[in-house]
Amino acid sequence: MNEYARVIIDQHHQRVDRMYTYRLTPAQAQVAAVGMMVKVPFGNRLGARGYVVDLLDEEAALRELPEGITLKQLKTVDSFLSDKSIFTQKDLALAREMQRRYMAPLSACLSLFVPKPEYITEKEVDRVTRSGKDAGTLRLGKGQKQFLDVLEQWGGSALLGEVRKVAPLTAESLRSLEKSGLVTVTKEPEECPAASAAGGRTLPLPLKEEQRKAYEAITGAMDREEYEGFLLHGITGSGKTEVYMQCIQHCLDRGRQAILLVPEISLTPQLIDVFCRRFEDRVGVTHSRMTDKERAILWHRAGKGQYRVIIGPRSALFTPFRNLGLVILDEEHETSYRSEQLAPHYRAGEVAELRCRQFSCPLVLGSATPGVETYFRTEEGRAIAGEEKTDNGASPLKLLTMSTRAVPGAELPAAEVVDMREEIARGNMSIFCTELAEKIRDRLEKKEQVILFLNRKGYSTTVSCRGCGFVLKCPRCNLPYTYHKDKNRLICHHCGKDVGLPETCPRCGSRYLKQFGIGTQKVEELTKALFPQARVMRMDMSTMKGSEDYEHVYRAFREGEGDILVGTQMVAKGFDFPGVTLVGVLAADQTLFDADFHGVERTFQLLTQVSGRAGRGRKEGEAVIQTYAPEHYCITAARQQDYGLFYRQEIASRRMLECPPFTHIAQVVISGPREDAVRQEIRSLADFMKKLAEGRNIEVLGPSPAALAKINNIYRWKILVKCREEDRLRNYILYCTDKWSGANRGHELLTMDIDPSAIL
Repeated sequence: MNEYARVIIDQHHQRVDRMYTYRLTPAQAQVAAVGMMVKVPFGNRLGARGYVVDLLDEEAALRELPEGITLKQLKTVDSFLSDKSIFTQKDLALAREMQRRYMAPLSACLSLFVPKPEYITEKEVDRVTRSGKDAGTLRLGKGQKQFLDVLEQWGGSALLGEVRKVAPLTAESLRSLEKSGLVTVTKEPEECPAASAAGGRTLPLPLKEEQRKAYEAITGAMDREEYEGFLLHGITGSGKTEVYMQCIQHCLDRGRQAILLVPEISLTPQLIDVFCRRFEDRVGVTHSRMTDKERAILWHRAGKGQYRVIIGPRSALFTPFRNLGLVILDEEHETSYRSEQLAPHYRAGEVAELRCRQFSCPLVLGSATPGVETYFRTEEGRAIAGEEKTDNGASPLKLLTMSTRAVPGAELPAAEVVDMREEIARGNMSIFCTELAEKIRDRLEKKEQVILFLNRKGYSTTVSCRGCGFVLKCPRCNLPYTYHKDKNRLICHHCGKDVGLPETCPRCGSRYLKQFGIGTQKVEELTKALFPQARVMRMDMSTMKGSEDYEHVYRAFREGEGDILVGTQMVAKGFDFPGVTLVGVLAADQTLFDADFHGVERTFQLLTQVSGRAGRGRKEGEAVIQTYAPEHYCITAARQQDYGLFYRQEIASRRMLECPPFTHIAQVVISGPREDAVRQEIRSLADFMKKLAEGRNIEVLGPSPAALAKINNIYRWKILVKCREEDRLRNYILYCTDKWSGANRGHELLTMDIDPSAIL
């Protein structure tokens, strides 16, 4: 019998990131299983939470004991916090690989697979049901009569708590109704509001030739029950969603389960509608606006097989499906697939591949604008780059191409690039070039719709003094405030600090404060002024406070209640408005010249995606791209909607600059509230790393302050490390930080990340 348990303490810190051995009582040993949550004594703490990751007999336990420790000295597990395993051996194996790959505590990796501790045990609620018995001559109180009346109005069965909200009833009065046989009260699992759709169930659409080939390739891998990775490269409007749905149906027909990952920003009411109408109550949807309780309810339902399809952001990847048959990442290039804030800093595409290999099922990465590193993994991508094989550790992908739009007669929008330098030279100081303004008027006359895109919210980007030049900045971040006119407030978009607009300059006392730059709020105002007859709507993080706001704007614009939709990248993804025939990009250069090498790629992706919102119905679409760098290959490729042209230029640039996919980059960051301490520690670590890098084909760059060096009163400095071999780089980083931390570490926070989605 296994009388000992190996436990990982649920504290996400490297210093306690190891297994601890505990004794089990005979009664505990009878029911113990890997994957259960336990309460154990730990250090000076009573009742620390932990996960059982192994069970040992006495001989095995002796082998695991540290030198000088006997079995009698082991502490005993206090109690079990779950009555069954909350993760499987496959989950544990995946968590261990994530621990190794992302240099994160195992407890942090395991926590992704389970609900919050207070919701580990499935909660139950009371349901009250009216029996067929007539009250007859029974003497009922006024409250009891009202209770029964409400229950009958609601169909004879409802949650007890909901009925009591309308018709309050004491426990004693309820028991009296039960004893009289008028009602029964039963227990059932607590539910959360299910995703629903307007309209009846939809049927599969006929597939075009390219769609059919993609479908057959993906379902072929399902039928063979083997892992295969696919890159589905389809232009905007090519019908990728229909391919996804028919592949999911094939998966369900085989008795298996499917996960569709979408970026949070693309999790639109439209997308949910489409999938719910096709798969009805077999679909579960998760998103960031759900409460911990709602997530736990979905987790329990999925674990019991009540959901067969889960749609959601990267966290949906850890749904407790036991017979997974397909994983799809839509818009695979999106940076939100990378967890950046909390450990583990995982990449959803990599974890999805590991998951699919466990279940011997296919993985589909879909995008109109694949990431450069992703396309490099295809045979075609390597051929363009002049590489015979990927030597950067990534597994190959099979390329599936869809180059035409799915709607008959629909074509990619014709795009026009306007050099704003020439507009200014002609005296046009408006945010709209002459061509865009004329085209907007034309669409308004034709009763067609327009999307105006600017990737910056707010009214103006900075407020400064015309007397002394002082720029009003957030004291926590040392970055300019953004002015929001509707609130007459200055808001920091990095830490959220919110202050009133001062009447005078804080430095010189001048009253000449001026707003400079432009945001979506100001675009909305100027659009209304220039086109007073137009119904203008706005969609950005400032106006979309909740899912109901998002859905209201989406449905209103789709139903023709708006003429012009102004927005940030929220309008660039996930929407399909057949009435939109014109897209205007007001400032295409905003991310083009970022210090981060991803800047050009992200600009191309965003321009291509937002331009693709036009002409998705039967009417031709147009896009007008306003820029100060019309000669840049990114702008040229976006105008032509030519991914191949962009990739050829970008991959050559990456090779010349020795950037991924030709090498790997590790980012080591030290942060803390005292700038001098952060600077001192990062310099000490950099010196140590540079000495160890000599003669190892490892390049250490820095240290240097992060581009946003201060956020919410926390200073950040970074070191970049380059190496062609990912495992070698990881081992080097871990060795350096471990050795240096033991000898030099202060109280500042040290974080590590390999191939981050953004260089700080």
